[in-house]
Amino acid sequence: MVDFWTVSLAFVVVVLYIWWKNTTRDATLPPGPPTVPFLGNLLSVSPETMLDKFQEYRKKYGDVFSLITGSRILVVINGYETLREIFIKHGDKTSERPDHFLTRDVGQFKGTLWKEHRTFTINALREFGFGKRSLESRIIEEIEVFVEEIQNKKGEPSNIHSLINVCISNIICSINFGQRYHHDDEKFRTLLDAVNRNLSNENVMFLATILPFVKYIPGDPCRIKKVLENQRLVEEHLRQLVKEHKETYDENTPRDFIDVFLKKMIAEKNNPSATFDDDQLLKIIVELFVAGTETASTALRWFSLFMIRHPDVQDKMRKEINDIVGTSRFPNMEDKPKLPYCEAVIHETLRVGAIVPLSIPHGLTNALDYKGFTIPKEAILVPNLHSVLFDEAIFPDPHSFKPERFLDKEGTLQNTEKVLIFSLGRRVCLGEALARMEVFLFASSLIQRFRLLPGDETIPEEKGVTGVTYAPRDFFLRAVNV
Repeated sequence: MVDFWTVSLAFVVVVLYIWWKNTTRDATLPPGPPTVPFLGNLLSVSPETMLDKFQEYRKKYGDVFSLITGSRILVVINGYETLREIFIKHGDKTSERPDHFLTRDVGQFKGTLWKEHRTFTINALREFGFGKRSLESRIIEEIEVFVEEIQNKKGEPSNIHSLINVCISNIICSINFGQRYHHDDEKFRTLLDAVNRNLSNENVMFLATILPFVKYIPGDPCRIKKVLENQRLVEEHLRQLVKEHKETYDENTPRDFIDVFLKKMIAEKNNPSATFDDDQLLKIIVELFVAGTETASTALRWFSLFMIRHPDVQDKMRKEINDIVGTSRFPNMEDKPKLPYCEAVIHETLRVGAIVPLSIPHGLTNALDYKGFTIPKEAILVPNLHSVLFDEAIFPDPHSFKPERFLDKEGTLQNTEKVLIFSLGRRVCLGEALARMEVFLFASSLIQRFRLLPGDETIPEEKGVTGVTYAPRDFFLRAVNV
């Protein structure tokens, strides 16, 4: 009779063999660095060194290379033309999302569910001005609060990260929930703090995608439990808002996105295949709240930092604004085409700041044959936007802050389409139009009214912190009236 130890040994051998097979590269895959037995290329996906490693691998293996991480195959896509080919030309195969256990938002929906809810969300948001000039008045209201708060500081050193975050959050809150919050609102602050804690957790979502077993590790070394707890706090707050909306709902007077979704839920209640329910509503408003805040907020923090480091640039911006707009009103979207230097500065901020160096991973509907290699259906595609933003062939001297690179000899904007911040293809960010509007209006209004100076003798460094986005480290500045 076979004893326990023989069975156990056989089991361990089989498990180790399977793990070894899963950490070796199949010859049909795109090339990549050598794998380490039982680890594959796990050591290459450390948050601290990942971008440098990817740059090194791109030079050695080309624009498409593969990494083996446990049971997952990562295929990293680099370069402007290659990104367009994979995610636009082959978008019918490369617009899925890989499974993981952290996010619960519309960006993670798949197939027909994703298409249905994305289309509905876009149309519903348009009802409240998304992508239209009518949204401008809501943004200007927050800019007025923003400027007043800065003026109240009277040129004293301050960290305006929180102020920027609250003002930007209030814009999406007015669309989502039909209300704005006071800067000192305790519940609102708790909500923002929970979101910020998750966003600052270095690549936890990426880790959850490539190593799904991390949630079973005792303790919380990867901060997974903390992320899930913060997520629960956000969902509880938003679930209460949905409950309040249901209690005061009037089908003839939709106040915001929640009301429009509730109207759709009621219309579909007798449809057995309907997908519009409380759970889907919660997923969508969580994503709109988080994504509608973070990109623009981070961009404005980078903008403030770059203006401190480059006073000549903010002087040129201010002169252009004063010549075209004057000082009696804030800049608006009609002014934007007449302010090419301001636009160039914003594009250079987005490029050098590299707010989203790696876009959210994509999945595949089917295997994809590419230049003699096969990318299997189970692979995870990683769009490396950083490879475009710092491509010397596109942007010479890429690590220098030079807004003029986006202007031709006549002062007309050029090459801006290659500043890939909001991803590309069918999964392009829902909030791109809003974020671009916010960044332009806030940045131009800030420079119109204030000269930004270092908070003390120390000029903040351009080094950032990697989380869900790449954000500057906290810094202090002085904003002096001009």
